[in-house]
Amino acid sequence: MEEQSLIDGRQITAARTLLGLTQEEVANRAQLSMPAMQALEAASGDILQDRETDLAAVRTVLEDAGIIFIDERATSAAGGAGVRLAVPSASVDTDEQQTVQYPEMARNGPFGAGG
Repeated sequence: MEEQSLIDGRQITAARTLLGLTQEEVANRAQLSMPAMQALEAASGDILQDRETDLAAVRTVLEDAGIIFIDERATSAAGGAGVRLAVPSASVDTDEQQTVQYPEMARNGPFGAGG
């Protein structure tokens, strides 16, 4: 089994907010109490090993909803830990032949944007 990187409370809060979910909704889906959920979000730095079961449950809920957790050691333009929404955005394509998903980017964006 691949070892998952540890995440912190800020990433959990950011992921939940990005998905538009409340603490209560995530706690219910993860089958956690509200105090346990609040403790996870309040954790600074890496969440301690004694919270591993709660953390795994919340992580699963958020990843199943479309979140990708970015490890602080991962290469990225800005660097640092973070979250990304993996769920594809709604496309304005009308058929499989049309490729422009974001017409405003095609008009105003850099070369190749929007396709």
